[in-house]
Amino acid sequence: MKIVKVAKKNDSTVIIFLDNNERLFLSYEVFLKNGLKKDDEISESRFSFLIRENQKYFIKHRAYNYLSRRSHSEFELVNKLKQKGYDQDLITPIIEELKENKYLDDLEFSREFTAENIRRKHWGKLKVKSELIKRHIDRNTILTVVSENFDPDNEAENALALGAKKLKLLIVKPLPKEKIEQKLYSYLNSKGFEFDIIQKVVNKLLDK
Repeated sequence: MKIVKVAKKNDSTVIIFLDNNERLFLSYEVFLKNGLKKDDEISESRFSFLIRENQKYFIKHRAYNYLSRRSHSEFELVNKLKQKGYDQDLITPIIEELKENKYLDDLEFSREFTAENIRRKHWGKLKVKSELIKRHIDRNTILTVVSENFDPDNEAENALALGAKKLKLLIVKPLPKEKIEQKLYSYLNSKGFEFDIIQKVVNKLLDK
């Protein structure tokens, strides 16, 4: 196959016209990187290579798009790219490149994710652990992040503050004390606090 014409489709894409009436759409970056020009011969293997390089370009572009909106764990980003129909063997080198350049880092993601959810949603230790496990964060990373963000005294204070706010909402309703107690337990449990902390907080709030 021979290139008979090169035309610009838009600012980011060029169209390569071949002498067998095929057209090859390439990103401008891939086009320049491969030094293509009119009258170049394109073998079947090079044609396939250019298609793969172009796919990798768009995978990388989409990955950067996702990461510009918020940080992701490696598992989350791979899943999103798979859902767009990209092949794993094309995704893998992009992920490795992102990790090498520190755009993708499970430890930093976990630190940011944990701090944000403690600040905004007042999650306890168990909730943080559970959500990080869902995102396939490894055990040592989870232990590091948990040790950096939680100690029993601070967690108990957070639980007490949350419990007190919840109690204010519950006492305006005609509920028996036992029902209020159950709801407090359930609420604090959903926030990821351990049982012994919940028990102490509920006993203190209800003067038990």
